[in-house]
Amino acid sequence: MPSHTLIQDGRARDAARFADPSDLSALESNETIDVLHIANDTDLEALAPALGRIETILIDFPAYTDGRGFSLAKQLRNRYGYEGLLIADGPLIPDQYAFALQCGFSAVHIDDATLERHTIEDWHAALDDFDLTYQRGYAIKAGPATSVFDSRLTAPSKKKDGERKAADPFFGHSAELTLRKAIKKYQGDIVLATSMGVDSAVLLHMVSRIDPSLPVIFLDTGKHFRETLGYRDDLVERFGLTDFRNITPDQAAVQAEDPDGTLNQSEPDNCCDLRKVRPLDGVIHGFGARITGRKRYQTPQRANMAILEEDGAQAKVNPLAYWSAKDVTQYMRQHDLPPHPLLALGYLSIGCQPCTTRVTAGEDPRAGRWRHSEKTECGIHMVDGKWVSSETKATFEAF
Repeated sequence: MPSHTLIQDGRARDAARFADPSDLSALESNETIDVLHIANDTDLEALAPALGRIETILIDFPAYTDGRGFSLAKQLRNRYGYEGLLIADGPLIPDQYAFALQCGFSAVHIDDATLERHTIEDWHAALDDFDLTYQRGYAIKAGPATSVFDSRLTAPSKKKDGERKAADPFFGHSAELTLRKAIKKYQGDIVLATSMGVDSAVLLHMVSRIDPSLPVIFLDTGKHFRETLGYRDDLVERFGLTDFRNITPDQAAVQAEDPDGTLNQSEPDNCCDLRKVRPLDGVIHGFGARITGRKRYQTPQRANMAILEEDGAQAKVNPLAYWSAKDVTQYMRQHDLPPHPLLALGYLSIGCQPCTTRVTAGEDPRAGRWRHSEKTECGIHMVDGKWVSSETKATFEAF
């Protein structure tokens, strides 16, 4: 029996888990199914009642010219809401890789004979080379779905998107591809700043699979929840991050300006300046580029945000620019990433403990930050290479 390889994010993965999948006869029991293999003409209506207990579905591709599996994947994702792993099983070619992702597949499972014809490097390069003229939407793994017809109307050859693409070389790229290109472009001069908030595990996980030695900065203000610090330690160990930098405020300054630790009650802006803005300012300027978790949907000011912004002293890379909150949740479930322990307790935006409360149903996710005060931001915003306070209310964390 030939061995197989899993192609995921353009890289080879261990495929041992998929060597002996179950068939449709496994549906007769009510037990959880680890891996189920289905033909590309399977009746999805009959399969639907069992989807909640199937962790991974392999869809058979008898030949790369048989595209029925793409339709099944799209229906499983959109019509039936399947959230587990979807894997194309068969001799697909790298040219079909981006389309498979857009249809909802998580990876491609191929045999050795196929891999001999198209190497790992070919699959890795497929996402880079598939720049797309009228089907750019297919290359966006997570983000707004774009039909082929809409893509033609908004093709880069048209003036509008042509100008946008010229200003944003990462336009249309998946988050993973954006990170790979950015890390290569700014090699040794790029950093990820993380707040260890509810979305943070996504970018940390992606970075760990691309370059676990990338510098990652976390601001330990001395006022964080114990759960946040525990979450930090768990993710760093889990992802094998080898250059994690825990930044703390200057202790002499803390003793001079906040000797009893109550500055947040009397002068919250000064407390944030002491414990957040100044410590980060002393480190971040050592890098020419910074990776952020900002998303277009979060605020009106970010609605047209590019994936790559190079208009300031420090470039900003926003791999999740086109993601929605649903994309974040789906990614965390797909990769079995642990949520922040406070999320289940009603904390939807998590900062320092004295200035963070639970959020009730219907409230803005950030309503629990500095509740009962006029303060809405910690002050960590980069403008023209400097960290400055923002006068406009933002809805989510700065990074």
